[in-house]
Amino acid sequence: MKRIKKKKWGLISPMIIIGVLAVLMPVFTFMTLDRMTRQKAHIKDKMMGRGIYLIRTFEAGTRAGMLAMGWGMKRIQTMLVETAVQPEIAYILITDAQGNILAHSDPEQVGKIYDGWADLQETPMKPFQVFNRYRQVDGKPVFEVYKRFVPLKYGFRERHLDGRHAKKLHHHKPNALIHQDYESFRLKNHFIFAGLSMDKVARTEKRMTRQTIVQGIVFFILGGSGIIALFMFQAYRSARASLNRVQAFSDTVVQNMPSGLLTLDDQYMVTSANRAAEKILGAIPDMAYPEMFHLASRISGASGPISGEVVLNPRNKGRLRLDMTVSSIFDDSGKVQGYIFLFRDMTQLQELKKEVETNRRLAAIGKLAGGVAHEIRNPLSSIKGFATYFAKRYQDEPGDAQTAKIMVQEVERINRSIIQLLEFAKPLDVEIRPVEIEPLIRHSLMLVSQDLEKHNISCHIRMKTSREMLATDPDRMNQVLLNLFLNAVNAMEEGGELIVRVRDTTGEKGIEMEVKDTGCGIEPEHLDKIFDPYFTTRPQGTGLGLSIVHRIIETLRGEIRVNSTKGKGTAFMIRLPQQVKIHDEKEENNR
Repeated sequence: MKRIKKKKWGLISPMIIIGVLAVLMPVFTFMTLDRMTRQKAHIKDKMMGRGIYLIRTFEAGTRAGMLAMGWGMKRIQTMLVETAVQPEIAYILITDAQGNILAHSDPEQVGKIYDGWADLQETPMKPFQVFNRYRQVDGKPVFEVYKRFVPLKYGFRERHLDGRHAKKLHHHKPNALIHQDYESFRLKNHFIFAGLSMDKVARTEKRMTRQTIVQGIVFFILGGSGIIALFMFQAYRSARASLNRVQAFSDTVVQNMPSGLLTLDDQYMVTSANRAAEKILGAIPDMAYPEMFHLASRISGASGPISGEVVLNPRNKGRLRLDMTVSSIFDDSGKVQGYIFLFRDMTQLQELKKEVETNRRLAAIGKLAGGVAHEIRNPLSSIKGFATYFAKRYQDEPGDAQTAKIMVQEVERINRSIIQLLEFAKPLDVEIRPVEIEPLIRHSLMLVSQDLEKHNISCHIRMKTSREMLATDPDRMNQVLLNLFLNAVNAMEEGGELIVRVRDTTGEKGIEMEVKDTGCGIEPEHLDKIFDPYFTTRPQGTGLGLSIVHRIIETLRGEIRVNSTKGKGTAFMIRLPQQVKIHDEKEENNR
């Protein structure tokens, strides 16, 4: 059984998917936050190490300068300024125990109270105890490392100086300023603060945070997709195992049904079809035909299935007459979930009935025509003879002669009607052969060219077909076109436009020929009667022209339909199949 694929959620419940996502979300959120925390800790440790290295390097340089060269605070100030030139260093400063700045990378700050002193939570008193904190300096983040500044320890200079440095130091001892500096650093507590700029670190941290979040989202999606895929696979296996047993039986039954079967959803989209439906309809449509809509709409007020005769026009099958039954498909709650259509093709049966009826009607008309021919034509010949005689005998009397001529004309008109009646009743003989399409149309137009010029009617031929030849009866088609052209001329007495358009039929090997005029149009109530014998709206019409046209097209296994708008014009569409393969005939001729 052919099944139409539809969009649906999948093989598992949406609640299961939501549950999986709800479980995975906190797990991956925790993992992402933990990774971000460890990244921040790593960055902090790295900044801490850099600050400690900077402070200890400065302490070592200060120690060497003070012991070897007798540096004082001025030289230390200079060294601070030079050290702070590095781009990652925001500032370096040395304070005493009261927060007074003794040296600063910004000389203007020397002598002031350090603005960050009051925020210290704990003062480092041990020489190797190091603290850190985050600060905002001039609106920029700074990572500050600070400790007790101990470039010299008590007794350090005598124990660690060689003779040359000791002599040099001894040489500098009389200098009171230097001696005061030594004693100050030895006897008092000093603290050094190194502020490291976090601009570059902040950019790095932001980039790493973004990467971590993106990776967390990707892992979350992959993990969730994997788990959902496992659920779907398991559900698929379970559903497939249970459905295969049911499907094996139901498909066998449905596929071997002699009737066509279509199932539709509640939106009238075709969901499945059996082989009989494909054979009857040809290509299965995506959406039900409008005629099926109308039949399904009647079921809402009925207690059971609805049956009826439906006429469809599939693209590649032509006109179909189907005996169709429709039933509703309900879900567990009683809501309509779809429809099921069962149908049989009644087209051939209807065609047989129509052919029998047509033959019966034609036989009756033929019998009547034969009686008319014997009972009327002979008296008409006598009447015409006497009328001709009286016309010659009383030719000197204009009134009597004119009356006799009128009698002759009326007899001839009656005789023409009888001839047309006999022509309509007589079975049509057709001779199918290859015919060039455009020359056939131009030949028919040439026969009415004087009428077209007389009524100031312009004519256009528009060939929109890839075919040049068509297998048909040229004489009968010429008769069809002449009738349609003359009707168009009569509808455009004040002038207009006649358009003959030829195009390929969709899905069939044949053509569609359209004869369109811009005349007065046909009344809506007359459209269903124009092909009936003896129906005419013109005083001088016989009512057999379009009837003969319809009969010729039916004999050629074609179709003819009409569209007309009162006051705007009429269009006749003739669809003719390709009954004979032209190339096969050519091959036969070549043999």
